[in-house]
Amino acid sequence: MTMKHLLLILSLFAAVTLSAFNRPVTPVDSLPAYYESIDGTSGKELMDAIQLVAKIGYRTDDFRYDSIWLAFQHTDLRPDGYIWEIYSDCDFVYEKDRTSNTTQTGECKGYNREHAMCQSWFGTTSLAGKQMSSSKKNSPGSDIFHIYPASYGMNSRRGNRPYGEVQTAANTSGNGTLYGTPVATISVANTVAGAYVEGTINMSTNVLEPADEYKGDIARSYFGTMVKWAGEWTFNRVDLGQVIFDATIDADTHYGPENNFGFTDYGLALMLKWHRQDPVSQKEVDRNNGIQLTQGNRNPFIDYPYLAEYIWGEMAGQTLDFDMLLCSADERFQLDHSNGYLGQSISMPIDTVFWMLGDEVIDYSYVYHGSQIKYLPQEPASCSTTSTHFMGWTTQPISGTSMQAPDALYSKVHDFPAVQTNTYYYAVFAEAKHTEQTGQTISLNKTDSTAWTFTALKPTRNSTDGDYWLLVKSASITSPQVDLSMLDSIAFTIRSYQSKKNIAILVDGVNIGQVSAATNTMQRYIWSAPELTGTRSLLFTSPDATASYGPGISEISLYLGGQQATYTHYLTHCQLSTGVDAPSVNNPSTKVLQNGQLLIMRDGHTYNAQGALIQ
Repeated sequence: MTMKHLLLILSLFAAVTLSAFNRPVTPVDSLPAYYESIDGTSGKELMDAIQLVAKIGYRTDDFRYDSIWLAFQHTDLRPDGYIWEIYSDCDFVYEKDRTSNTTQTGECKGYNREHAMCQSWFGTTSLAGKQMSSSKKNSPGSDIFHIYPASYGMNSRRGNRPYGEVQTAANTSGNGTLYGTPVATISVANTVAGAYVEGTINMSTNVLEPADEYKGDIARSYFGTMVKWAGEWTFNRVDLGQVIFDATIDADTHYGPENNFGFTDYGLALMLKWHRQDPVSQKEVDRNNGIQLTQGNRNPFIDYPYLAEYIWGEMAGQTLDFDMLLCSADERFQLDHSNGYLGQSISMPIDTVFWMLGDEVIDYSYVYHGSQIKYLPQEPASCSTTSTHFMGWTTQPISGTSMQAPDALYSKVHDFPAVQTNTYYYAVFAEAKHTEQTGQTISLNKTDSTAWTFTALKPTRNSTDGDYWLLVKSASITSPQVDLSMLDSIAFTIRSYQSKKNIAILVDGVNIGQVSAATNTMQRYIWSAPELTGTRSLLFTSPDATASYGPGISEISLYLGGQQATYTHYLTHCQLSTGVDAPSVNNPSTKVLQNGQLLIMRDGHTYNAQGALIQ
């Protein structure tokens, strides 16, 4: 038989076998329901609940070790069509370069199937004494959660040695994978073992250290495989396996918090460190979908990476609040940056920044980790200093240095429209170069407005916007007499009613300007005054009002005594100094405005306003 005929037969076999890979892939919006059974559990109960979910759809019928060759087409192809090999930068062609030939040497001479959790570590016998079949079906020997395409040369170099961090490299692959003597001791903070855990390799061995971009992949492969097979198989049957996995686990000892849920201190420190250091990428999301298509089940720690913290990390022992987790496939998730937690866990080196949500103060990471703001922020209570003044909230960072406010600047809670899904709200501050003199601001909530004159105003109230006046036909508001040469700008909080949205500003009967509110919204506007002279009053009327309706108004502020605040020095957040248990900040970041965007500079890196790394 010729090689051409052999390849044709293999191709036909692949086509027939791949037709059996037709398991449905769970849509992103269905994943919360897919995992709902784990909500409200903790500790061993949570691990058991995750294990049941990790087995959903798993093919115990005909998915075997040979099936992995075919599954790689769905799980491990790079965007350019080559095999995605995590230990090197070789351009392997899917069918042509796969090999089981153990005589192959060199980094790019062919690829095979690499067990990230070495097969010799879990042997051929389950804890119940069941022998692994020759096809490795229904065992960790064929579980693609932890089986990757790998250069035969790299696979052979690793052998059955553990992962680790390399101190002195004997070999370095094309993509930066290191092989050599290990850093003997690894440590990590906030784990199931306590506030701090340190582990040491207790035997002589070289280790393999993957490139940084794949360390989290390996850790989550370990988490997913361990949880799925916990209680059925053990992963420490040879000495080198006992570097990573607890050697006391046997048929009578199961996975629990007392033994790090199956890890040695070294294995826990290494895997949790790598999991945190290298968050979920698009590669992992795609691979997880490919695994479900072929093998039938999903890796929970790729879908919801913060689950690892509830088993091995900072939330160990606490009851899972599933509403605080964000799926890595959700469009709000910051791939390569986020840990998928919607709470107050900080995972980036940015100074502590707080937001007001309802009556609660929350930190910057709530926004950074991909959450939407679910409630309307209140005006910050203690963020003003002698050099800054709270101007309002906006849905996008403001730009430029002009005195004009953002297009949508909301000054009060009731100014907001309906809360928009997936929208960030920014607190806007400006350098306070102006002064607000007593009696120069009117508001329904103030009683010191006697110097203002009101004619024919119609008061009203609604549940969305609260109290305000309607500036109906013939109604007017007249300010006290002020030195107009000191008038820099006027701020209005206005509620429009369709076409009834214009407010005219007059001095001695002469129209000097007009403010127009957006249709059917209540917003705050800042109008820059022209150069005027004399001590005179300003008159505010509505040219398009009717006898029943006109634009609503709840506040007018006259800014006097200097230039109205520019936006050259503005912030999109503030740090509260009281009432908050804030971690110390050793090296605060620098905030700069560049090309109309707020950038955060820290430790030689640049982040955008959401905390995503730019460079």
